[in-house]
Amino acid sequence: MSDVLHWRNLHLGAGVVDACQVGRGQHVRLVLESVSQVQFMDRMLTLPEDGSGDWPMWLESGAGRFQAGTQEFVERIGIMIRHRGLMANLTMRENLLLPFLYQGDKDRLEEAFDEVGDVADFVGLTALLHEQAGERSAYTHALVSLGRCLLARPDIIVAQEVHIGMSPERLAHFRELSVQALQRLGSGLVYVTSSMNEGSGVIFSRTLTVQPEAGKLSGGEE
Repeated sequence: MSDVLHWRNLHLGAGVVDACQVGRGQHVRLVLESVSQVQFMDRMLTLPEDGSGDWPMWLESGAGRFQAGTQEFVERIGIMIRHRGLMANLTMRENLLLPFLYQGDKDRLEEAFDEVGDVADFVGLTALLHEQAGERSAYTHALVSLGRCLLARPDIIVAQEVHIGMSPERLAHFRELSVQALQRLGSGLVYVTSSMNEGSGVIFSRTLTVQPEAGKLSGGEE
């Protein structure tokens, strides 16, 4: 199978996340306390300080094998972090396009620019596209993060508790949008959360849960 996120046993705090792989179309829930969530996300975005290249997370893609923390890896992984979707001084359109501005790929930026209107319509941000972001709700932050994933079409999406803090009505709508987006993209999903009752509305094929007495995490099929 191509386009698969792999990790070997990851030591996070006092516990261990068992080795796992997540391919396109597969949805895995990873239950971690807040500190370990940060450590897990850091594993994805940071290379070893010693430059050894021996990092226990990587992506097997049709284009090759990419180690976590490299530009090639990050460009193929969609990141959705709670309350981290927006830069207040930019318009909504600029916020949606922000990852492509940093990549330095002119052709990919132009492609995203052509698609941003359709994506904004899908997630319900069309009326706000030309407004400065400023202070927005958790719901709007999540919509921007989801919109970026729709534009980037990542192999795997890693989402960190993006559903927390929404009103019941907004939560129900975002659940529906999220499921539709996953079907549209066909991406794999790792949902990082502190609760088994995270409220995402996603059906998970596997959950990695904490076992405090052993200090380890073990996988179980649902």
